[in-house]
Amino acid sequence: MHTYEPTDLDDMTLEEALDAVRAHLLAHPTPATADSVFTVLRHIDLLCHLTARAAGDAQFGLAYDQASAAEQARVEPLSRAAAHLGRATAHYTLILAPAIALSRVGAQTTLQKQLDSIDIHVYFHDALRALSDARTCLTVPHLPSGQAIPAPPPSSQQANRLR
Repeated sequence: MHTYEPTDLDDMTLEEALDAVRAHLLAHPTPATADSVFTVLRHIDLLCHLTARAAGDAQFGLAYDQASAAEQARVEPLSRAAAHLGRATAHYTLILAPAIALSRVGAQTTLQKQLDSIDIHVYFHDALRALSDARTCLTVPHLPSGQAIPAPPPSSQQANRLR
C-alpha cells in the first residue's frame, strides 16, 4: 500500500484524494502501542490537508469572478464536505492523547492502556464516519440551501377540512 504525503494528493480530484486518505488510514491503522504517535501525526497532516483543500476550493468558487458555473455550483457541497473533514480531523486529533499516554514507559501493562486502546478505536471509527459523510456531500446530489423541496399538495380530505 502506498504511503501518501499531502503533496501526493494535489494531483488528484478531491474525491480521489478523500478515497486515497481513507484507504491509507485503513491500511495503516493507529496501533495501540508506544510507536503510534508518529502515525497519528501523519494522519492528522493528511486530514488537515484535505480540509484546507475543500475549504479553499469552496472559497474559490464563491469569491472569484473567473470561477466557472460548475465551480460555483460545487461551493455548497464543498463547504459541507469541508465541515465533515474538519470533524474527521477533530476526531483523529483526539487519538493523540491516548497515543501519547501509551508511549510512556510501563503504560502498556495497565488497565488504563486498555481504556486508551478503546478510545483510539472509537475516535478512529468516528473519523472514518466523518470521511464517509464528506464523500457523500461530494457525490450525492443535494438541493442548494436556498431551494426547498415543495410541499406536497394537500389531499382532498385535508383540503375539505381547511374550508
